[in-house]
Amino acid sequence: MVKVETYEGELTEEIIDLAKSYEYKPFHYMGAAKEEGLQKLFLGQVGKFHGFCAQQPENGAFFIARDDSGKLAGFTGAQTLDFDSAVLNVPSGRIPFFVLGPDMLPNYPESRPVADALVNTVLDWLKGKGIVFTNIRTAALELPLIHALENSGFYLVDNAITVFFHKDKVELYEKGDYDIRLFADKDLPTVIEIISDAYTQDRFHLDPNIPHDRSEELYKLWIEHNCVNPKDQEWVLIAERKGLVKGFFQYEYQREFSEATGIGLYSYGLAAVVRDRTALGAYSSMLSFAVNDSIMRGGAYGMTRIPFGIQSILRLMLRLGPSFMTNELSFHHWRK
Repeated sequence: MVKVETYEGELTEEIIDLAKSYEYKPFHYMGAAKEEGLQKLFLGQVGKFHGFCAQQPENGAFFIARDDSGKLAGFTGAQTLDFDSAVLNVPSGRIPFFVLGPDMLPNYPESRPVADALVNTVLDWLKGKGIVFTNIRTAALELPLIHALENSGFYLVDNAITVFFHKDKVELYEKGDYDIRLFADKDLPTVIEIISDAYTQDRFHLDPNIPHDRSEELYKLWIEHNCVNPKDQEWVLIAERKGLVKGFFQYEYQREFSEATGIGLYSYGLAAVVRDRTALGAYSSMLSFAVNDSIMRGGAYGMTRIPFGIQSILRLMLRLGPSFMTNELSFHHWRK
């Protein structure tokens, strides 16, 4: 029988070794990154969350599971989300990571009970905190976890493709019909207008339990924050044509990954254009500018995550010749 407990001690070698052996660490699909770098990155994320739980036990918890022999068989976490709760108008939480033992697919009969026990414990903890809405992202082949989630009432809302581009495959930026420049404060009203109804195939808009206006508000607040309060080495581009703003494009330096692996990585995030023929080519112009700017800043790779439903952007990415691709699944749970 699997035994699960809330863990409040230090990260032991046993936990660290299990984290290192986890098959689906962030960026596990990126062949250019060495395993040691990916281990360092994931251990940093686990350690940061563990520290958060120690400082704010009312908002986060760390759980470990042991099998019949007492061996560590898995660990996970649960966290309340103040921002999501306020914007979506429903108490929200998430499962930031979920680690099972190595070879979870060949060892499905042993892994599945561990996943079931950890998922149920997480939901019980979140219920005790009054959380109604919970999300988690998984790799496509984490079947013991996926089946445990579905058995507990989670349902699939998003299948997103992550695409990576190497600098040697990128064509040089050539100025076209658009002037590409950095965001200025005067652009904010237009940016907010452009992002309205621009996203319809994401996990928020596709979840029937989330009102459309709440999903819209979430995206407006995200891009406003990106524009007005950008992180260090984060930028928002503006595509302008004949003095009119036709689109925006956000991108940033992935510091944690780059420092852990030694590979410069930039991610391309929120972007949208005016939905008429006057904005044809605006997105590809901003993407080209951002990718070339990333390379000039020392980036070796660029990445973007695209909901599978946005076929037009997926086709564009495929034409650009990606170096790596993978897909991840997003699941939602609503407590009844």
